[in-house]
Amino acid sequence: MTDATRILYDCDPGHDDAIALVMAHRSPAVEMIGVTTTCGNAEIEKTTSNALRILEFIGAGDVPVAEGCHRPLARPLVLGTADGPSGLEGSPYLPQATITTVGRHAVDFLADALAAEAGPITIVATGPLSNLGLLILKHRAVLPKIKEIIWMGGVFYRKSEIITPTEFNAFCDPEALKIVLDSGVKLKMVGLDVTMQVLVEEPQYAEFRKIDTQLGKVVVDWLLFYEKLHRNSMGVGGALHDPLALALVIDPTLVRFRPAHIGVDLRGSYTFGATVADFWNERGEAPNAEIAYEVDADRFFDLLYALLRD
Repeated sequence: MTDATRILYDCDPGHDDAIALVMAHRSPAVEMIGVTTTCGNAEIEKTTSNALRILEFIGAGDVPVAEGCHRPLARPLVLGTADGPSGLEGSPYLPQATITTVGRHAVDFLADALAAEAGPITIVATGPLSNLGLLILKHRAVLPKIKEIIWMGGVFYRKSEIITPTEFNAFCDPEALKIVLDSGVKLKMVGLDVTMQVLVEEPQYAEFRKIDTQLGKVVVDWLLFYEKLHRNSMGVGGALHDPLALALVIDPTLVRFRPAHIGVDLRGSYTFGATVADFWNERGEAPNAEIAYEVDADRFFDLLYALLRD
C-alpha cells in the first residue's frame, strides 16, 4: 500500500461512520493507521465498543483504536438520535469484539501517531471535534504534521431556506469546532447541505441488494435502521454523511469546495452551533476553511458499490 493515503480516523460510530470505516478498510487508496473515538451518536463506551466490533467484523482488527473524550469540552453531552441507544441499532448479530483499545487517551495517541510519521497525515473526522480541539490545546508541536482535516460537519444553507441552522457534530461541541477553526490547521468541511445530496432511496437499495455477501447484507441492515429518522422527519432516505467525507480521501474530485472564513454561534437561542460562512469577505477575515458546495452523487455511489463488491 505504498501509494495509499495514510489517515487517522476520528469518529463516533454510528451507522454512517460504520460504512465509512468499511470504505477506508476496503479501499487500496487508504491506509488507516489508527481510529479514535469520541462521544456523540452515543456515549463514549458505546461508540468505542461499536468501533471495535466493526473493525474486527470487517477484518481490520489490527488497526489500533484509542478511546477519547467522554463529553464535549465545555458543556454537557447531548446525544444524537439517528442511530438508536447503542449508536449501532439494527445489527444485533454483529459479534462483540475480542480486540481492545490501546489503553491510552485518543488525544495522546493522536499526538504520538502524528509525531512518528515522516510526513504530514490526513485526519478524517466524522463526529464532534472534541478530541481534535483538545489535541490542538495540548499538543501544538504536532500540528504541522496534520496535512488536513476532512470533517463532516456544519451546514451552509441559503438564507432563504427555512431549515435547521445547525448540524449535530457542530451543535454537540461548538467550542471544539471554534478551537479547530482558529488553529490554522487546514480544514475541509463537508456540511449537511451537501451530504443530504447523497441519499439512499430505492434505486440505491436495489444496487446494494445485488451485493450478495455477508458484508453487503449488514450494510443494508444498517441503512434500513438509519433511514428511519430521515424518512419519518424529512420524507427522504438516509444520507451518507460520513462516507462522503471519507470518500474524499479516495477521490477528492467528488466534491467541489470554496474557501471562506467560518464563525460558529456559541450563544444563539435558535442558532446555537450554527456555522456561518463569510463567502464575500464582508468581515475582512482570512479564510479558515474550505467548504463543500457541490457533490457528484452518482460517482460517489458507484465508488461505494465497487468497494463493497470487491
